[in-house]
Amino acid sequence: MKRTLILALTLVGAFTSSPASAVADIKGYYLGGMAGHSQLKAGEFDESALSYGVYGGYYTSKNFALETAYIMTDNYVDNGDVKANYISLAAKFHHYFNDTYSMFIKAGMASTQIDANTQYDGIGWLWGAGFNMAFSNKVNVRIAYEMVYTDLDTTGLDETVDSDLGNLYLGVHYQF
Repeated sequence: MKRTLILALTLVGAFTSSPASAVADIKGYYLGGMAGHSQLKAGEFDESALSYGVYGGYYTSKNFALETAYIMTDNYVDNGDVKANYISLAAKFHHYFNDTYSMFIKAGMASTQIDANTQYDGIGWLWGAGFNMAFSNKVNVRIAYEMVYTDLDTTGLDETVDSDLGNLYLGVHYQF
């Protein structure tokens, strides 16, 4: 966790010292990859793991995009096998400080699946926020945080398990 955070802050610091000559491309499709740190709380379970995934979307205007993402995690526990993944669809709203720097918030829905000894799944709510930096008309880097709230079901149990799945990540995407 500490190495990932230090690397992310170093990259953001290095990139923010570059001249603001890039112009963000604000219409059309984009596709990117991400890596970060995930925290899962489900019932009494509270563990963290590395996360990675892909995301993509379509800007309909300068300030609005529809975005989908698929996120997977590494194993949450040392002994055993507990992994999570989710796919999301969200509305993303941007605010541009200038042609290079912007921030965004997003809200939507996510389908979560947790594989442990038993498979748990459910559909829940997602929110997120982050900062974006355009390096050129085509390449953008973001640092963001997302949170997914889901009531998880499994076969054989009458009750649901409330889960909170947080994900802090560094992403790079290409604007088509």
